Amino acid sequence: MNTHNNTYPLISVVIPAYNSETWIARSIGSVIAQDYPNLEIIVVNDASTDATEQAARCALEGCGRPFTIITHKENRGETASRNTGMDEMKGEFVWFIDADDIAENNLLSVLYALIEEDKCDLSFCGLKDRFEDGRPDALSPVNLEGARIRTGEEVLWQRAVEKIAPTVCGMLFRKTFLLETGLRFHEGCTCGGDMEFQFKTLCRAGKTAFTPDCLYIYVQHAGMGKVRDTDSKEKLIRRYRDNTGAQLRAAEYLSEHARSASIKDLADKYLLPQALIRRFTLCAKTNDRPGFDTLLSDRAIRKTLSASRKYFFQRPEIYLKAFALLHFPDIYFDLRRG
Repeated sequence: MNTHNNTYPLISVVIPAYNSETWIARSIGSVIAQDYPNLEIIVVNDASTDATEQAARCALEGCGRPFTIITHKENRGETASRNTGMDEMKGEFVWFIDADDIAENNLLSVLYALIEEDKCDLSFCGLKDRFEDGRPDALSPVNLEGARIRTGEEVLWQRAVEKIAPTVCGMLFRKTFLLETGLRFHEGCTCGGDMEFQFKTLCRAGKTAFTPDCLYIYVQHAGMGKVRDTDSKEKLIRRYRDNTGAQLRAAEYLSEHARSASIKDLADKYLLPQALIRRFTLCAKTNDRPGFDTLLSDRAIRKTLSASRKYFFQRPEIYLKAFALLHFPDIYFDLRRG
């Protein structure tokens, strides 16, 4: 790639960080090592109680890339940190990378070439899981046959039925697209916020482009959030509740904003039933039988659950759970009770 910075638009790299002093230097190092010549690094320190900010500053000083470190006075969560980074960014594009992950050094150059060649709203790549316990890497390439340029709704369909599973951190977004749609992360959501943002952006995107290559590296370790935040029943319930809320908001957003009838139908008869089933399960997990019965008596909810039959061959378990709820609610509640 040409190394004359002024020939390439600025890409803003946003790194939300909370108590990440062990990993953040490695993550920042993989950003500095990107072969894309023109980027800025924005670290959002979410009121860490360890030396995250000092570790980040040490890694950034003298790196030759422009950088900013912003510190929240109070812990507000990863979604809020990403929004803070978006508010600060000066680039024409934005890429999110987590403070404990890394990337292949050509991720940005590849995603930029894809997004710019056909003036897409976003581009994305596959994912590589790396395990610190020594297991071999697990690859999740983007397995879509045919053209590399797709409408956002085409990609959304494949993502919703789990044919592909790209991560938000493996996506490059055009800033004007995010500004025009007003899309941001839902603050306070501890689980599911990435999925919600991804579904909404794909719903609104015109053209998207992808590479099947696994360029983003998701590092699995004992201190990661999904491990740290599941060490008590209360945290597990909070994550389940937040994930349920994220799925509901995503389904409702797609139902309202999708341009095609097929995506509206997918939202109403596939994604919404899935989210509603989680609401029932949450009632059972928290032993809230009155809440469970209130949901069950709602005609609109019962109708939505029944409608999931249409997508039986995509995900049979959704309709089977819906059938069990409608016809054997006592058994469902007892099986799911926390």
